[in-house]
Amino acid sequence: MPGRDPQDAWRGANQAWSVIGTLLAGIVVWGGAGWLLDRWLGFDGLFLPIGMLLGVGAAIYLIYVRYGRDPD
Repeated sequence: MPGRDPQDAWRGANQAWSVIGTLLAGIVVWGGAGWLLDRWLGFDGLFLPIGMLLGVGAAIYLIYVRYGRDPD
């Protein structure tokens, strides 16, 4: 289409990959911290799911702060 910037077509794809990466990083980092806490305290799978849920929650909050708010 005339008058459109070709880079605009890829902006949405870049944001989508950024969101996916943030979600995965939150799950891996906080889930890993939960797994290490499980190993350190001698539990079997107690803190791993808690850490993963905290990671998802923190990632969703970060995504909201970065992309979801009005640009005021």
